[in-house]
Amino acid sequence: MQTVGVGTAATPPESGASATLPRLRVTASSDTRGLLFVAEVLIGDNRQVAMLPWTLPSSAQAKPRVSITTKILWIQPEPILDLLLVDSGSQMLVLSLNGVASYRSSGEKWTPSATASLVLPRPMPRDPRGRLESTAGGVEAFLPVATCVVVWNPELKLTCASSVANWPGTLGTHWVADRNVLEGDAPTPSFAGWGSDWASIADPCSAGTVGGAGKVAIASSPNTEHDSVRTYLILDGQANPTSDPLPLPGPVTALWEAESPGQATLVVHNLQTGEYEASRLALACSQ
Repeated sequence: MQTVGVGTAATPPESGASATLPRLRVTASSDTRGLLFVAEVLIGDNRQVAMLPWTLPSSAQAKPRVSITTKILWIQPEPILDLLLVDSGSQMLVLSLNGVASYRSSGEKWTPSATASLVLPRPMPRDPRGRLESTAGGVEAFLPVATCVVVWNPELKLTCASSVANWPGTLGTHWVADRNVLEGDAPTPSFAGWGSDWASIADPCSAGTVGGAGKVAIASSPNTEHDSVRTYLILDGQANPTSDPLPLPGPVTALWEAESPGQATLVVHNLQTGEYEASRLALACSQ
């Protein structure tokens, strides 16, 4: 903490006036939370004190330091739960309500390769969610009603079991059975101005710094008709915006950390076309 003080006194009184002079002393103290101004008025033995706290603006709020770019990978009429790039990005797996479809890269386009239907032990909940994850054994689809093993090479196959498994590499994160809600041992952040979808990904501005490989959160907004996403740096229990909001053509229906560091998978229900758009978000440091 640093403290700086300034004192002053009134002009000396004219002959015959009171010899008691008012004095003013102002002290400014600073710490990580902001400034505290303390004004003291001294008139003889009387002392009056006024205190005024002033929170310093966050440096992350002062100037956006992260830029967000998007690239649409796939569009379809049916809801998209997640997608995953495999085989060094040459093949794409798309998880939908009815199954998994595979596509092969053909220049700037994706060509359909194969489909496999989901045979589930019971119906999916309202507002269904799902997650594709690369595992040591290949690929798994994590759903609120089942966990499915996805074999995509040499041919696409799905084998589902009526169990809700923990996601790999997490602190016991899993779906609550038959609900689209996640639970686990790790605390889940929630801040004013966030929607229901968020992901934690690598901070592009932390590369090369002491400690490096920091994380930022990218979250949707609570506006379901004119949605947007924005990145935040969480410090001292506060979510500080680090990017400008990225407007979207409709509500976010899925937002997951991608298999590539510094990227996220975003699915938006385009209200103008009625279709579901799966994109890849990438972050760059704009400082």
